Amino acid sequence: MSHTLPEAALSVRELRGASEAIQVEELQLATWGRHERDVVPRGILVALQLQGGLLAGAFHGTEMIGFVLGFPTRDPAVQHSHMLAVTPGQRKSGAALALKSFQRTWCLERGITRVVWTFDPLRGLNANFNLCKLGAVIRHYYPDLYGPMSGINAGVPSDRVLAEWELRSASVESALSGQLPVVNAQELPLINPAAPTAFMTHLSAPRLGFQIPPDYGELLTQELALAQEWRRHGRDALQCYFAAGYAIRGFCRTPRNLYVLEREVPPTPAS
Repeated sequence: MSHTLPEAALSVRELRGASEAIQVEELQLATWGRHERDVVPRGILVALQLQGGLLAGAFHGTEMIGFVLGFPTRDPAVQHSHMLAVTPGQRKSGAALALKSFQRTWCLERGITRVVWTFDPLRGLNANFNLCKLGAVIRHYYPDLYGPMSGINAGVPSDRVLAEWELRSASVESALSGQLPVVNAQELPLINPAAPTAFMTHLSAPRLGFQIPPDYGELLTQELALAQEWRRHGRDALQCYFAAGYAIRGFCRTPRNLYVLEREVPPTPAS
């Protein structure tokens, strides 16, 4: 199966054999600057594909510029999407969305209706893509999930949130068609107006805002101590509100990077 975007001369297809798996190894290094020990090796990539996983590549002509890797979970209706990468020079090519669209079609054809993956909650570009372009929902936070990491993730605990992508949901359909409702960030009560030094713990409005740094990647390279402070702040605040029954269902990029949290569980009445 292949998925082609004619306006960009971009195609997506399943990868074949060890030679293309080697290219995926190289893309991992180019994208994340990882130590080689942190790369998913070709043998594992091929084995995952043999056992029902998805390994697909995005191509501009004959050049592979991105890939997505997903594998089965204990639930046959759920796939874990472990990696998605696009080479740094092709981030605006539409390859990431093409890869996820391909993944969605591939999964639905096989009876898979839900895809999950983790990402760093302080990286605004990823948050905007996952929430606004794809329509994912976030309900779970995992502190230091992968332990110490190398490359662009070095220097801070590898905290991650879990994106849940319900492939047939109305919100996903709306996101993929570019029709998600626009949220007015100015109207949201802000959890952390004094970020990253403090946050409010007892807000209970139906919708709340939580701000994150404008560019967390830049903080990691220029102001590591501040990046570490933001990590602790985000961990404490988001875990607090997830435990209180909120989920992240949106993201705003102006006037600041802001998560939109919506209450899913009614507040506990005061005794």
